[in-house]
Amino acid sequence: MKPSFKAIYGALLGAFLFVTSIFPQIQSENLTLLANINDYPASGYNDVWGYTDEAGREYALLGIEDGLSIIDISDPANAFEVAFFSTTKTTWKDIKTYQHYAYVVIDGVEFGMQIIDLSDLPNSASLVKTYTDNGFGSSHNISIDTDNGILYAERNSVATRVISLADPENPVELLAITHPGHHDIVVQDNILYVSEGSGNSFSLYDVSDPQNPSLLQRFNPPSSGYAHNSWPTEDGKYLFTAEEVPAQLTVKVWDIQDLDNISLIDEYIASPTGRPHNVHVKGDYAYISHYWDGLRILDIRNPANVEEIGFYDTFPDAGSGFAGNWGVYPNLCSGKILVSDRTYGLFVLYFEGADERTSNTPDDPIGPESFELRQNFPNPFNPSTKIRFSLPVTSQLTMSVHDITGRPIRTLFSGTMSTGIHTIEWDGRNNAGQAASSGIYIYRMRAVAAGLESNYTIKKSGRMILLR
Repeated sequence: MKPSFKAIYGALLGAFLFVTSIFPQIQSENLTLLANINDYPASGYNDVWGYTDEAGREYALLGIEDGLSIIDISDPANAFEVAFFSTTKTTWKDIKTYQHYAYVVIDGVEFGMQIIDLSDLPNSASLVKTYTDNGFGSSHNISIDTDNGILYAERNSVATRVISLADPENPVELLAITHPGHHDIVVQDNILYVSEGSGNSFSLYDVSDPQNPSLLQRFNPPSSGYAHNSWPTEDGKYLFTAEEVPAQLTVKVWDIQDLDNISLIDEYIASPTGRPHNVHVKGDYAYISHYWDGLRILDIRNPANVEEIGFYDTFPDAGSGFAGNWGVYPNLCSGKILVSDRTYGLFVLYFEGADERTSNTPDDPIGPESFELRQNFPNPFNPSTKIRFSLPVTSQLTMSVHDITGRPIRTLFSGTMSTGIHTIEWDGRNNAGQAASSGIYIYRMRAVAAGLESNYTIKKSGRMILLR
């Protein structure tokens, strides 16, 4: 009997050195697991956010039910917790960043808003204060207009607090916007998108003058579910919405170019009985935290016909209730995706579509600063995969594939390669044109910088998995 995909995948991952802790029985497509960090299993997890410091180091701000864990994930294989900040224990937590500060709120209990100074990372982080002005006790969700220094905070499911961060350590509430219901908010290009919870509606506000917000439009989805979350495309022409309760309600795509004629143009759900939680949009992709169906990534270049092009199952158990993938953060320029699972903690994934560095070309006048060999993508793969690498100077390059014993399988390139960022594809065949079998393979880069002595030869390698 032919072994199952999961059986092959689980066996091969046992030797896959790019993963820091192996998570059994997972399924994925077009995403590579770089790390799974589960340091607080007894506490449980909720949301996640990301932060990049001035030196380019990357961090996960992971919500624990009784605190916030700040984790340096610059090198996922050696990720470490920099700091932990306690909160009252509750199911709900939200985190956002502005300048070199993190703002942390919880829901369900009166606690206030933590303001955490991140300027000393990676050495430490420090609690500046817990903001409680104007009776700020709890909030389910916050969003920050980083261009104008305004923080919007959900308040008691009926209003949005509008708070100035002119002094980031000493916020000042300007006013509150009332709604028929309230759950999540996101602000983009001077428009505040409000998901109105039990009001079963979504609204858009003009906040170009934060002290004089005006309602642009309010609309109801046909399913009348709990209006849980919304996120606009970067051009502001389309809006993705999720309703969460009850299960089986779809993520919906709305054309909002004419606010007097908002129209539903497409729908998506990962499984017939699934429960989409939150949607985040970045560039050409929508990232959905989909509870027990894990992370789902949609290609949204045609909003009227969205297509799933990647997923990672963070919760391999049978799904029910609100178990599984809670949050996702796709905004690190390295292509790392941060995913939080309520049971299994933080997953650091790589998705090529989120890698802003892949937009560089060999003709980039800046060019790469060092020799670099990237993790292949997708991985595992069938039938082909791409290997991205960079050369700071023109080099004599050999790129080759070997089996796990080191035996040569395929020479992908041998010759002169100019400075720049390049991609080479392996079609899963050997030098004789025959299909290679399932297994772990090593790809090797050997580069000799033009005009330099032989001791400047650069050798790098990585491991990849072919699944037939």
